[in-house]
This record gives sequence, C-alpha cells and structure tokens, in this order.
Amino acid sequence: MKRLAIFLSIISFLSFPLAAQITTGGDIELIPGIEYEIGGVEIGGTEDLDKNVILLLSGLSVGDKVTIPGEKISDAIQNLWKQGLFEDIRIYVTQQQGDIIFLEIYLQELPKLSKFYFTGIKKSQKNDLREDLNLQRGTIVTENLIVTSRNRIRDFYIEKGHFDAKVEIKQIVDSAYNNAVILGFEIDPGPRIKIGEIVFKGNENLSDKTLLKSLKETKKHVWYNVFRSSKLLKEQYEEDKRLLIKKYNREGFRDARIIEDSVYRMSDDRIGIFVEIEEGNKFYFRDITFLGNSKYSTDVLRRILNINRGDVYDAAYLQERVNFDPKGNDIASLYLNNGYLFSNLVPVEVLVENDSIDIEIRIREGRQATIKTVKVTGNDRTNDHVIYRELRTRPGDLFSRSDIQRSIRELAQLGYFDQQQIGVNPVPDPETGTVDLEYTVVERSTSQLELQGGWGGNTIVGTLGLNFNNFSARNIFNGKSWTPLPSGDGQTISLRAQTNGRWFQSYSASFTEPWLGGRKPQSLTVSVYHNIQTNGLPKGNLSREELNTTGINAGIAKRLKWPDDYFTLYYGLEFRRFNLVNYTRFFGTDFLGYSDGTSKNINLKINLSRNNTDMPIFPTRGSIFTLSLEMTPPHSLLDGRDYSTLEPQQKYEWIEYYKWKFNADWFSELAKNLVFRAHAEFGFLNYYNEDYGLPPFERFYVGGDGLQNFVLDGREIVGLRGYPNGTITPPGGGSMYNKYIFELRYLISPNPNAQIFALAFAEAGNNFNQFAAYNPFDLKRSTGAGVRIFMPMFGLLGVDFGYGFDRIPGSIRVSGWQTHFIIGQQF
Repeated sequence: MKRLAIFLSIISFLSFPLAAQITTGGDIELIPGIEYEIGGVEIGGTEDLDKNVILLLSGLSVGDKVTIPGEKISDAIQNLWKQGLFEDIRIYVTQQQGDIIFLEIYLQELPKLSKFYFTGIKKSQKNDLREDLNLQRGTIVTENLIVTSRNRIRDFYIEKGHFDAKVEIKQIVDSAYNNAVILGFEIDPGPRIKIGEIVFKGNENLSDKTLLKSLKETKKHVWYNVFRSSKLLKEQYEEDKRLLIKKYNREGFRDARIIEDSVYRMSDDRIGIFVEIEEGNKFYFRDITFLGNSKYSTDVLRRILNINRGDVYDAAYLQERVNFDPKGNDIASLYLNNGYLFSNLVPVEVLVENDSIDIEIRIREGRQATIKTVKVTGNDRTNDHVIYRELRTRPGDLFSRSDIQRSIRELAQLGYFDQQQIGVNPVPDPETGTVDLEYTVVERSTSQLELQGGWGGNTIVGTLGLNFNNFSARNIFNGKSWTPLPSGDGQTISLRAQTNGRWFQSYSASFTEPWLGGRKPQSLTVSVYHNIQTNGLPKGNLSREELNTTGINAGIAKRLKWPDDYFTLYYGLEFRRFNLVNYTRFFGTDFLGYSDGTSKNINLKINLSRNNTDMPIFPTRGSIFTLSLEMTPPHSLLDGRDYSTLEPQQKYEWIEYYKWKFNADWFSELAKNLVFRAHAEFGFLNYYNEDYGLPPFERFYVGGDGLQNFVLDGREIVGLRGYPNGTITPPGGGSMYNKYIFELRYLISPNPNAQIFALAFAEAGNNFNQFAAYNPFDLKRSTGAGVRIFMPMFGLLGVDFGYGFDRIPGSIRVSGWQTHFIIGQQF
C-alpha cells in the first residue's frame, strides 16, 4: 500500500520547533482535527536497537487516540530526539482502515565510534589527550561529542600557552563495522604564547609593582623566573583580578573596581594585558559601636577587635576580627568558647561621610549551649575509651570551639587516624539549648616495620625493628583479637635488632602504657636492651676487644595542667652496665689504662617538654621544646676515697656525671603547604668531682645522619648534615655541643599512605671537649636539600644531600658534598 508521509522533522542541538506537513492522496484520506485510533506501530531503519524500547520511549501505543497533525505525534518525535541516538526521525501512516491507522517510525541512527587517532602532536601529548577525552569504542558520535572534543583539545593546549591551537576533526566511515566511523583529530598547537607585559591605568595610589605582586598566577615573562610559566589562564586570571581589587580594599579603597581590561597581541609568541582601574576614595574607620552585648563589656570587645579610630578601612580585616580569625582571636571565638553557640555577630556600615565610615557591630548573644551527647564514628580498630580520654568535650560541658579544636589536635597526635580526615559534626538544638557532637575518624595502619640503613662506627649499620602501636595487652590471651595482633588500647610495644656484622650487635624491647590506671594522662614506659661491640675478631682470639652494654629503664610521664596542659613532665630511672674485655677502641687518650673491668651507671632522668604542634608528621604551626637533666649519684663525694690516686678499674666502677640537654623546634606556615622550621639544641656533660673528671662514657658524637640507637658506649649521636658521621667530635667524645637548623618544608603529597615533603636546610653546629673550649659562634656550617616520605608501615624514609662549608677536624679540605640516607628517623 502506498505510504503517506505525515511528518518529516530534523531538530538541531538548538531545538528548533518541529516541522510538520499533511499530504493527502491515494487511498489514504486523513481529515485534520479528527481522532484516529492507532492500530499498529512498526519500527524501521534500525537494526541494533530494541524496537520495544523505542516504542516505549516514543510514548505511542496501540489503541491510543491521535489527531493528524497533533500533539501526541509531535511529543513522540521530541521524545526520540531527546535520546541523542538519531540523525533523522520520520513517522509514516502506512495503512488506513476507516478511523484506524497504522504507523511506521523510521529512524536513521547516528554512527558509533570504532576508533580515533591524533596527528600533528607528540606521543606524550597523545597519551594525555586520550585520558582527557575518555572516548570509548561504541560511543555515539553526536554533534555535541564533536564540539566537546574540539573544545577540550583547545583547552588542553591553552593551558599550555598555545592560544592559537587549531583542531580539525574528520569522520571516516569504517567499513569493517556497521554504521561506524573513525574520528581523526588533526591538531596544530601553534606557538607557545606568554605574557609579555601587564599595563595598569588609573592606579595613582598603588604602584605597578604592588599591583603585580597582588596577582598570584598571572605573571609577565622574565628570563630569570624559572618557576612561573607566564601563561594566561582564564580562571586564574579572573581570580587574580579579584585579588587585585582585594588589595585595594585592604588599603582602604573600598569602592575600587576594574572598569576595563583586555588582552592584545604583541607578537607571534607574546600577549599583553591591559587593566584600567577606578580607585575611588580612600576610607578610614571612625566610630565603632557595639549593640546587644551584655555578657562582655565594650572595652573587652574593643581590645579583641583591635581596630582604632583613624585606621585604614579594611572590610576583610573587620570581618576577620569579628568572625573569621584563623587563630581564634576574634570576637566570635570569645563567645563560642564560652558556650554561646547560638550567638550572631554582624558588622554593619551605618554611616559613610567624606572619607570616614562608622561601624556598628550588632550582637545577638543568645543562650549558652551545653553538650548533650558526644560520640565517635569510624574507629574500626581503636577502642572508644582510647579516643574519649583524649577529647576535651564532655556531656554537660558548655560548648567551646577551642575545646573542639584541641580535641581534634589530640586525636591527630595519637597517630592512629588520617589527620586530614579527622572532623566533627555539631548538631545544635536551639529549642533545648543543647548540641550533639559527632567526631569522625578514619583509621590508618599504625604498626611499623623499621628497615634502617646508615653509616655508623665506620661501617654500614642495618636495623630491623617492629613497632606495634595501638597495642592491647589485655587481649593477649584472647585468640579472636589477634588480627594479626591484639589492638585498640593505645599501647606500644617495640622490638628492635641492629647490627653491622661481627663488630656490633644491639637488641632492645620496650612497652608503653599511655594511660596508666586508665583515668589520667600518665604513661609508663619500660625498656630493656643489650649491646655487643667488638673489633671483629672471633671469640677465643687473644686480640679480641669487646664491650658489652646491658640496661633496663622505667619512666613515668605525666601531662601537666600548669602553665598549660601542653606540658609533660617525665622522670625515669635507668641502670646500665658496661663490661670491658681488652677494650681500647673508642676511648680517648685520658683513658688508655682502662681496657678491662666493669662500670655501672644508675641515673635519674627528668624531662620537661611542651608540644603544641598541630600535626605529628608535617607540623605547620606550633612549637616543641624539651629541657632534660640526667644525673647519677655523686659517688666520689660520698664514699670518702681519693679519686686522684685510684686505678681506672676502681675509679670508674660507678659512673658519675650530670648532663643537661635542651631542644627547641618552631614551625610557621608561610603559605599553603610551605612551612618554615627553626631548630636549636644544646648539650652539656659535666662532673661533680674534679679528681674524677668526665667519665669515659655518655659523650656526645656530632656529624652525619644522626643514626639513633647506635649505642656503643652510652654515647649520644647528634646528626649534622654535610659532614661524615662522628667527624665533628674531639677524641673520646665531646662534653658540649650546640646545633642550629633553618628549614623550608614543602608538602608534596598529603596522602596518609605515602605522605611526601621536600626540604631545603641550612645547618650549623660544633662539638667541644670541655667547657673552657666552648665557643657558641665557632660552628661547622652546611646547607642542602632532601626529601621525606612517611609510610605507615615503614615510618619516615628520607635522603639528604648536604654540602659542608668547613674543614673536618684533622683535615685540610672542606667537607663538601655528603649524602645521608635515613630510614625510620626524623631530623
């Protein structure tokens, strides 16, 4: 039967209205406005698509009543166009039986993508573009796909400074597949175009130099600036224009605005930027009044606000002092730290007159909020009580933002959680005046396998250590808790072995309970160790030299409440025994007669420290300082013997000394992820009795990577990068040393599974054999750079390249370049 074409419609991506026409003739006679019943619908022109689905999408069904022309037929065509699968859609009336008609939906599908290729660009750029475009075989090739792909490619090259990049896209029929095409992207990147100049007009009060500094990403090209690409990026440029106006606002120009800006071509590879500014008048603060404050006096609020009459008007600074000081020194923090969760503070300009502005700070104090419930989520391994004992917020307490911030800091210091994902969700209830707090944490692996390599004692030293953090001693006999070890109670157990072969061996074990008794932040640490040092000859050889060191110590650390609760006081008792067998290797000339015998050391250590850094691995602010005193009983003053006449075996039967040490670190964030670190440390070893003098043990050895726990004779090893290990040391060890470090650190990756930061350092220090020789300005200097990677399983790994500027004692040459490889240790 002859077919009658009823609708022929092509709709572009601009959604033009449907075109419709009615043609009568032959044996099909359709009358406009009369309803016809659909007797059947056939689908033609497509082989790959499910015809039942197409019919469902069209909205047409057998038995429907339609008019020709009519809304239902138009809707069917629109519905099919919306699928984005077809380039032509037609509906025919193929048969008429009275008021019953039969339809055919004819569809011409868009081609599918079989493959694509690039021409005119490098292989590396092809790989980047494939990832960026993310084109998949079988994707429908629509006009939108073509336009989007072209725009993405152009944006890709604009980001690289190629503003003239051209993209031609060819569609080639792929005869190997039904209705498939190959897309060919022919790309001409063109020259790399950089910013040649930035011209300002209208800036009478701020210099060009000042305005250029305010632009963060939009920089003109200069030959010496190797860290800036000088590309014009649209989003960054728009943000820099906002920063420019923000700079004016900071200087009191409240109404400053950009009235025109344009980009012009200077040459084939250079563009210029023109910015015209209307500065407006410079304004100053005049009268500042407070309205609605009953809890705190106006004088108190004025002191916190710290803005005086006549100060340059700065709306951003005003908001910062009222509500948004990142350090918490604003007026809102005063209220929030004292329970006023429902308070609201709004600074309002009430009068602008000549060059002065009056401000009214409107305060709605509201009622104080108390904490109703506190809960923690996300702790799959760590037991609740370990977390709750660190929180400074308790049910029934007044709400305090500073207590919440401190609680988050304490959770980060535990080291059990991803510090970037520790958060809190307060849920206030104004009707009851209460708030629920939910802390969220994400567990991370805390146990560490320590594989440490370094140079010590003139040989390679290897270390194998297992540190089980967040251990649970009470579940040792609970078989179900071994996954692979019992965990969750915050205890630490450490096992360590260190050796360089036949010359040195060290074994140690320690256990720490951070909350002794479970009610107060008071930790107990117990450790034992045994070290063997020889000259490498086997046992039984008459020339073998041997030093055995065995010790045990126990200490208690208590968190103090005064001067503030960042302070910790530690006091510990240690017993150490040295057994010498024909041993002359490491002592100075003052101890040549002491090669056989036993020396015992019982000492008390008192350590006062304060740590208020925000994060343990990469601190961005805060400080750490430690002052310690280690002392033995003054045996020589108590036993009545004349120590000037005693043999070394008798004289050093009991070791006596006192030792002061001081360490300080200060961190400050200069920019996002860029941190400055300043460090100083000092050590002083002295004696009670001049006839006894300094002991042969417990000396300071300075230089190198500072390989810790390498205990030869009770010595303390102090790193000094840029110099070989132990080279900045008088014969027999030093009794005084000082050391200073300035470091710039940049966080490359905050990923908790592999936290990476780079550093550049300037370092100086020295070691002296007696107090009379001490000169704080006689320093061995070095500088260099390094990188650190923190992995939960292995701890901190790093490498430093340092250049020593000064001579090594006993050498005529400067130290020069030295490489320090560190695993499991942090400077």
